[in-house]
Amino acid sequence: MSQNDKRIRERQANFRQTNAFAMQHGMILGLWAVACQAFYVLGLSSPLFSNLWLLTLLAIPAITILLTLRLRKIVGNDVSFPFSRGFVHAILTVMYASVWAAVATFVYMHFFDDGYVFDYFIEAFSRPEMQKAMKESGLEENIRNSTGGMTVIDFIDGLRTFGAANFAAMIIYLYMLFSPFIALLSGLLCMRRVRYPYNR
Repeated sequence: MSQNDKRIRERQANFRQTNAFAMQHGMILGLWAVACQAFYVLGLSSPLFSNLWLLTLLAIPAITILLTLRLRKIVGNDVSFPFSRGFVHAILTVMYASVWAAVATFVYMHFFDDGYVFDYFIEAFSRPEMQKAMKESGLEENIRNSTGGMTVIDFIDGLRTFGAANFAAMIIYLYMLFSPFIALLSGLLCMRRVRYPYNR
């Protein structure tokens, strides 16, 4: 077997290991994401849960980095951990986590929400002070121009027909949209080079 073949096999083995741990870590991050979504819904009527939602949301990159560091530790201190491996691990972890978050979104929107989230935002944007603020900032006019004459209330009400599956797909899209930035941090902060003695 040539050196090139050995390198290819080593890379394939590293990817399989990285992917296997990303699936496990994706479940951990996914459960964290589900808790984050639960705090968001509860936070619509409770400042405490609203603050918890913000904290759990901001912690997602940190959790991903910690999980990547866990993989680096499992790999071993005498083995290099390149930027690319940390990057790929983080991307895959967030991807698997997004599936858990999407399933939770679908279940909640399809079976439990019953219009609660939409009713909350319609009530919030219907308040006189909110209406006044939107008019003075020009937001209402901008929304009308971009939605063909619809008001904010009309737009939110129209989302009721969007469907639970579409909301779930949107969650996956949002997670994957931000995943490269999280992966970039993970790759940079978790990379490690091992320098071997010359006589090794």
